[in-house]
Amino acid sequence: MLATPAWRVAGSSITGPSHVQTGTPCQDRHRLHVAQSGALIAIVSDGAGSAEYGGEGAALLCDRLVARLDRHLSAGVRKTGTRAGLLGLCRAVREGVHDAREAARAQGAEAGVGLESFHATLVGAVMLPRQGGLFFHIGDGAALAIGGDGERWQLSAPSNGEYADTTYFYTEPDWRTNLRFSLIDGGYDTIFVMTDGVTDLALSARPGGHEPFMPFFRPIGRYLAGATREEGEEALSATLDSGAVRERTSDDKTLVWAQVAGP
Repeated sequence: MLATPAWRVAGSSITGPSHVQTGTPCQDRHRLHVAQSGALIAIVSDGAGSAEYGGEGAALLCDRLVARLDRHLSAGVRKTGTRAGLLGLCRAVREGVHDAREAARAQGAEAGVGLESFHATLVGAVMLPRQGGLFFHIGDGAALAIGGDGERWQLSAPSNGEYADTTYFYTEPDWRTNLRFSLIDGGYDTIFVMTDGVTDLALSARPGGHEPFMPFFRPIGRYLAGATREEGEEALSATLDSGAVRERTSDDKTLVWAQVAGP
């Protein structure tokens, strides 16, 4: 499963039962990329079900962000934990979101629709092996960094809108206000990133926020660590599309995983 000597990776996006019933394709997208510097880029996006081109908006966001971050990281960035390094990553994320908005605007002009037709969320992480990195986030979904077997963790939790069933999108005018960054400390070796179709299974509520439900993450991580990428992605797809999961949530579901390879 070695994408490069630095990381093992796997990811899957599954169409939810509600979309299967209506013949609607999966509107989740994800990208996993390892830059030449050894930095992992992991991004997931959930296209809004109410948006005509939500899936396309999610794909544009993933592609433009990976391209922008890869160029930034390939320009010689090595220390993501320094102030200058973190500011540079934040700037690259904002530029990537801007690129995606402009691409969506251009496609919308051809189709005669506005940016709201491309509404999609954003959850992402960029991280150098054991040196830490950055979570970046607009809307719901979640990202998790784990050290060891779950003894240490850092979570970028969902952020919903004013009402329970609303959230924030990168295509909204106030996207810069809703774009959240959080530092990933050094020493973590595993990353999970997911859309909101998975968070009901993977997170537990606690006073003031959320925490990871480790009985969900531990067996998945242990299996993926010993599998090929193909085996791992088949297993992820089977898990996310299992009867037990379909009974819990009818939404599209995306889960990506990455772990530092070697000692």
